[in-house]
Amino acid sequence: MERMFSAFLATFLLLATHTSAANRDPLVVAATLFAPASWLQTLVGTEAQVVVLLPPGANPHTFEPLPAQVRSLREATLLVQIGAGLDEWAAKLTRVAERPIRVWTLAEHVPLLPLDEHEHGRDPHFWLDPILVRDHAVPALVAALSELDPTRAEGFRARGEQLRAELTQLDARLQHLLAPVRGRAYVAVHSAWRYFARRYGLVEAGSVEPIPGREPSAKELIRLVESIRRTGARALVVEPYSFSRTAEPLAAETQLRLVTIDPFGSGALIGGYTRLLEANAHAFVEALQ
Repeated sequence: MERMFSAFLATFLLLATHTSAANRDPLVVAATLFAPASWLQTLVGTEAQVVVLLPPGANPHTFEPLPAQVRSLREATLLVQIGAGLDEWAAKLTRVAERPIRVWTLAEHVPLLPLDEHEHGRDPHFWLDPILVRDHAVPALVAALSELDPTRAEGFRARGEQLRAELTQLDARLQHLLAPVRGRAYVAVHSAWRYFARRYGLVEAGSVEPIPGREPSAKELIRLVESIRRTGARALVVEPYSFSRTAEPLAAETQLRLVTIDPFGSGALIGGYTRLLEANAHAFVEALQ
């Protein structure tokens, strides 16, 4: 009788454990930008919903959150932001959220480049270097998710190792793809591409806007033209959601190819980061050949 009761108790506890796991509240995590949302989706798999706050085509440097973004955070328990001044608007959302949200700032976990002499602070565009993402951002996200839900930590770690391996393979493909244009120079509408250029041997001859949204002074423009001629820059890279009055006439005057390349991305999250960087690499190769 005692053995029968012990067996019944063990079966009951096992069923209760499985029922409890099945009835866990669904995990909802949010990210300010497409790239970290793509990493998060890979890390959580089917165990959580991932929300992207920045709408497609919006510029994170100038974005002002709307009621739609507040509603997107209604169920979220974690918000991942880039930091370093890029997505400070996210703080407004957490202040008006219906419940407390843990904020995880990736810039605090990634070694960032300093900005140039025109700006103070650090360059936030680290996601354009997949090795920085592999070595710093992914482990930080795994730690954040594991703190949020320790019962799922093993799955987060396993998918984190898989993602890191995929990023290693992505970097190898990009190295091979960009090898023919290594050492060639470009001009950016603003300095979003320095991590990408450093990783793949490109040269940034300068930027049109010393600070995002501010047109260059006459003195800055003269210095930029001199740098274009000195480096033999071949292309001027603009972004699809920013406008510069100076970019088109400068490209015409200096015979630069005017090309549009998106550093932020949008679309399906699974595999989205890989597609973004591969598309960027192809665009640079075409522009600089």
